[in-house]
Amino acid sequence: RQKGSFDNDCWSMERQQDMLSVIGKMHKFVIAKVHGFCLAGGTDLALSCDMIIAAENAKIGFPATRANGTPPTNWWMYHCGPQWAKRMLATGDMLWGRDAARIGLVMDAVPAEQLEAAVMSLAKRMSFVDTEMLSAHKRIVNLAMEVMGGNTMQRLAVEMDARSHLAT
Repeated sequence: RQKGSFDNDCWSMERQQDMLSVIGKMHKFVIAKVHGFCLAGGTDLALSCDMIIAAENAKIGFPATRANGTPPTNWWMYHCGPQWAKRMLATGDMLWGRDAARIGLVMDAVPAEQLEAAVMSLAKRMSFVDTEMLSAHKRIVNLAMEVMGGNTMQRLAVEMDARSHLAT
């Protein structure tokens, strides 16, 4: 693999991260519906969403952490805690959706044939709440994650990923 400069790598990944950060910045909730394989960048996208519902048989993970770097958009610790985040990143293992729900990586896991209905049911329940109220709820939780260092950790995740790309 061709090695680029650390700064160019960071710049490129920061632009990708900026696109995903729009999900958190918008005032509307975004529910990720995960089925099939949710790997690498797919997990960056899903973990950037406000809520995640997965099929029980979905496969979720970031196998590239074995050799290619660390996730540049890294919300793992905020979803499943430090021990599971370390395990998933250190091994590149994949979890079934049902196991991802058990450790808190996703909010819920349902049989694949019920996934669409489960997501739509949650969205419908939320639709009965005033949009200004929903926005307030999302923003206060996002501010709490910001106070917990979430945005700073995203910046550091890019730099650590770029540094890992320099490994031989």
